[in-house]
Amino acid sequence: MAPSQRSGPLSRFRVLDLAGPPGLHCTKLLADMGADVIKVEPTAGEASRRLPPFKDDSPNPETGLYHLHFNSNKRAVTLDIESADGREIFLRLARQADVVIETFSPNDSDRLGLRYEALSAVNPKLVVASITPFGRSGPWRDYQADDLASIALGNLLYIAGEQGKPPIQPAGELAYGMAGTYTAVAIAVALFHRVASGRGQQIDTSTHECAAHIAGYAIPHYSASGVKPKRAKRDGQEADLYDPFAVKDGYVRFFIVAREQWRRLVDWMGRPAAISGPEFEKTVYRRQHPAIVQAAIAEFCRGFTKQEMYEEGQKRRISVTPINTAGEFVECAQTKARELFVEIDHPVAGKYQQFAGVPRLTECPGAIHRPAPLLGEHNREIYGSELGMTDDDLSALRAAGVI
Repeated sequence: MAPSQRSGPLSRFRVLDLAGPPGLHCTKLLADMGADVIKVEPTAGEASRRLPPFKDDSPNPETGLYHLHFNSNKRAVTLDIESADGREIFLRLARQADVVIETFSPNDSDRLGLRYEALSAVNPKLVVASITPFGRSGPWRDYQADDLASIALGNLLYIAGEQGKPPIQPAGELAYGMAGTYTAVAIAVALFHRVASGRGQQIDTSTHECAAHIAGYAIPHYSASGVKPKRAKRDGQEADLYDPFAVKDGYVRFFIVAREQWRRLVDWMGRPAAISGPEFEKTVYRRQHPAIVQAAIAEFCRGFTKQEMYEEGQKRRISVTPINTAGEFVECAQTKARELFVEIDHPVAGKYQQFAGVPRLTECPGAIHRPAPLLGEHNREIYGSELGMTDDDLSALRAAGVI
């Protein structure tokens, strides 16, 4: 697909994507909003291509579901930026770009000529976003760390789990996801700033800092009071109805705070004698007698499915939430009504369901235009048609292992 066929609010901008896993969420957000994202990969392919699972359980650098998800809407070229010729070609690409996103260590990015000052010298309007574990300054700047390390060092892991037991790792890639989101916002702000200033700038994102930033009130509370954050107790002393309750087809969670909500729940339950006394309307009293409360509600929940509890809870204005599996999320009526998944036909992986763009804009929506690119799929299109290289040039570069 030529750049002119793209749509979306960022369709006028070109992004050079040198990002590994820490930056894939950022580049996907930009691509889904219409930016011409060119994935610049090593000749053997970027590491995420080899991450399982694979479609149809067939390992292939073109069929990894992680790769397919994060790289839709992008074009792709191969380039050995470790070589002098590769770095020169990258600078030629940078002259025509608006944004560069990279996830190398600060020392490696400087060695490869990706330092902001070097890139700005060839294109003063360029926005350069660097996503690293600890940022481009400080004593940890060149330490390596993955998503879990960022979560652990940023306090998020410490506050996850039960008191007196080891921390529990949150699911997903929270530090990477938040770093990508924050960087995408920063890129939009930097491009807006460029309208007035005429100049680009450096964006320095630390996954460690992003993990700490989403740890809720814990960090601000400590900075103000000096009191270390602690986990809520799961024995009813601090959290009301904290644990999931089993239903016919899984689990649900309640969140009951106001007295009126508790009254509506007890009415729905048929006012069982064990918990119908006025003393149970007080949160403190319920927390002092968790076994009685938990037993009554657990017995009540066994007679319902998740959907039945959710729908009836909505009618009664009671906060009860199904704990959905991935399959239930994909198949639920809300997801289908919003057409959250679109069918993509990939030349190697075949047809599969791709997450549509989020969030949604009414006046300039993004969209899924193309599947994730094949390795080096757009070498001829970008190097030949856009940089003016001849077939002989491309053959020589391939023979030398540069592309």
